[in-house]
Amino acid sequence: MIRYSFLRSAALFVLIPAISSTASAQSSGSESDLAAKLTNPVANLISVPFQFNYDRGIGADGKGSSTSYIFQPVLPITLNPRWNYIVRPVISAATQNDVNGFSGTGVGPAVIETFFSPNTPGPFIWGVGPVISTPSMSGNNFGTAQTGGGVSAVGLYMKEPWTFGMLAYQTWSMGGSDVAGTANNTYWQPFVSYVTKNAWTYTVNTQSTFNWDTRRAQNPVNATVSKLVMFDKMPVSFSLGARYYLSSVPGGPSGWGGRASVTFLFPK
Repeated sequence: MIRYSFLRSAALFVLIPAISSTASAQSSGSESDLAAKLTNPVANLISVPFQFNYDRGIGADGKGSSTSYIFQPVLPITLNPRWNYIVRPVISAATQNDVNGFSGTGVGPAVIETFFSPNTPGPFIWGVGPVISTPSMSGNNFGTAQTGGGVSAVGLYMKEPWTFGMLAYQTWSMGGSDVAGTANNTYWQPFVSYVTKNAWTYTVNTQSTFNWDTRRAQNPVNATVSKLVMFDKMPVSFSLGARYYLSSVPGGPSGWGGRASVTFLFPK
């Protein structure tokens, strides 16, 4: 069973070449600064990404495929001059094709990640807070029926033009049927990004999930390239990339897949 709450995105960290006349112009310093901020999951920056993932090799016979659609806005809240509170709801839908004989579209579990993060200068940045996951909104074909709760954390080091970091969370089951899987999961996402002076970003990350009940892990590696461009005064980032599953859960995706995203930025 595919758990679409774990097909995440790293739309925050990665975005692609834009095909437009502005893409050929030299980017301003503010554009490269915004591109760098996008590599920080707890930046004091409102962003609204829409991500698309394609996976194959799904189901007992390996003949199924799916396209997932992930909406993951990042909402920073200033608590005081020293602290920010970052809210990252992740809402995923998917279209499945011939997955164990099933084809259809539905909405999976929603995951709400939150982080208390100090608003202090310096290359080391961190955040920690509660996380909660809901049951699948469209039945057992789209993820677990359990509710999960736990803790999320992020830490990173930013030194121009590089960003190195890790985002992770642990959820425990808070009730619900385990027929379609459980919410006892550890998720971890190490990432490295390189941002050029003309606002291109190159990123490699993994989005790994380990389920403590099945003792199985799913480990997709994502490599993406992105470009931030300005449309009038609106910064928009486009991305394209490939993914490969180093390992998967029984019936989960395998081999190569693809990813694309578009992210709208609203600097404060």
